[in-house]
Amino acid sequence: MHNKLLSITQLAKLRNLTSETLRYYDRINLIKPNYVDPNTKYRYYSILQYEELGTVKELRQLGMCINDITSYFNDRNFKKSIEIFEKYQETLHSEISEKMRLEKVLNKKVEFLKQLDSLSPVNTITELTLPDRYMITFDEPTGGPHELALAVTELESHLNETAPIVASDRVGAYGNDSILDESQDYIPLSPFIFIEDDDIQSPLKKLVPGGLYLSMYYDGDELERYHPSFDFIKEYMSEHNLCLNGDIYQIFKIDVTLTSYLNETLMEIQVPVKKI
Repeated sequence: MHNKLLSITQLAKLRNLTSETLRYYDRINLIKPNYVDPNTKYRYYSILQYEELGTVKELRQLGMCINDITSYFNDRNFKKSIEIFEKYQETLHSEISEKMRLEKVLNKKVEFLKQLDSLSPVNTITELTLPDRYMITFDEPTGGPHELALAVTELESHLNETAPIVASDRVGAYGNDSILDESQDYIPLSPFIFIEDDDIQSPLKKLVPGGLYLSMYYDGDELERYHPSFDFIKEYMSEHNLCLNGDIYQIFKIDVTLTSYLNETLMEIQVPVKKI
């Protein structure tokens, strides 16, 4: 009888599978051997099961899970087969749409990261005309890194986005001109996250007015802190007859989500100004 059957090793080799896979299919009653030698316990399969195993392999390639394949082989008929294939077609369309959405997110982040290589040198002031922007914020100052991190985490929970923080410059804190005054203490600033969808409806949404801003990058990894390079901002404003025209924004540019090295971290300060 053995001469008319395939051993488990022969069948596995023919279908480019492992013997353990066939044993697993046996245990879950998906494909059971045609014959088991009562003495050796060796499994043997018919050539018809070779074709059945081919169907299983192709269904797996289409993304069908083992439970659904078992259901497929259980009292299947033409109508049931159509329904199963349509179900997996819908699943595939959904997965493709999700992958395409993720690709757009990743493309944007990669573009942002590449732009970081061409930023202005630190402590160099650039005049920017920025459009109206929006952020979400509790509009309440925090008191140090622990409270700030907690507030940012809570703000992030209000965003229905995929990976909104990592590889972006959307997190920061804002406040009045006290940030430009030399101090060793934490400065009371309100954490925020810039939002990309202007149509988002949230009680935490707040306008960041557009207009003329002074932008400067500086070394560091902390919000709510005075930095010596801010003196360049004050000197520039004095030399160019500019005065403050709104809240000042500290923004993470390269932070701990992108590097473990302190010397690679980078902050940006944006100061709204107008002519005196």
